[in-house]
Amino acid sequence: MTKGLVISNKEYRQMEGISSTELKKLMKSPAHYKHWKDNPQEDTPALLFGRASHKYILETYDFYNEFAVAPNCDRRTKEGKETWNKFVSESEGKDVITQEQFEQIDEMRTSAYATPFVSKLLSGDKELSFWGVDEDTGLKIKCRPDCITDFNGQHILIDYKTAQDVENMKFCRDSIKFGYDIQLAMYRDILKQNTGHDYTVVIIAQEKTAPYVTNVFQLSENYLQSGTELYKEMLKVYKECSETDDWYGYMKDGISILGQPDDEYMESEE
Repeated sequence: MTKGLVISNKEYRQMEGISSTELKKLMKSPAHYKHWKDNPQEDTPALLFGRASHKYILETYDFYNEFAVAPNCDRRTKEGKETWNKFVSESEGKDVITQEQFEQIDEMRTSAYATPFVSKLLSGDKELSFWGVDEDTGLKIKCRPDCITDFNGQHILIDYKTAQDVENMKFCRDSIKFGYDIQLAMYRDILKQNTGHDYTVVIIAQEKTAPYVTNVFQLSENYLQSGTELYKEMLKVYKECSETDDWYGYMKDGISILGQPDDEYMESEE
């Protein structure tokens, strides 16, 4: 088995290769992708919380190397100022979350690991980085799976997601909306290039509000095949746009037809 590269997420993002995140941005339109790529944005509070919870739940042992928890102190007092200044000095270069946020994340971790099979699923190798080549376009692609493990003779690829609602049908619709099919189909193909193994793909989905309910989904072959077709189509679009330097918007040729939206679209907007 070819081992993935052990590097930080920051190093991974800086290295060559097209990620599924880029392809999901490209799904909106090449123009949206190009603007996003050329105008990197700082973390929003929601994104920071998501990264912190992801890190703590998957890699608790390494959490404090990247994150710091701000003390609750009154900076109007001498003692509070001293406590805060010491914290700032010791946490330089780290992302900072509040004590309240940390307590919430800790409760989420406790709830997740109390769910049957979660501890076993998350006992494998976490946050390894892999690269592959798309055979249709020749483009270099990359992925960073949350966890890969062997369980009862099966090779399993696991992705951890937080969501507002992880009820079966609601999460299924949201998973398509947010491009999880593209992401995990691409991850599976890259892993097979590196290891030669076929992977069962599982999502551990957890709600972000108490009682932090967790649901575990195994992705069907139809779901993954649809994702494979989409990510390969987006790679072709990326290659064409890169070669022509034409990062068009919603319209490439001709005009769009406006008609009655179908029931599935209306349900997704509710």
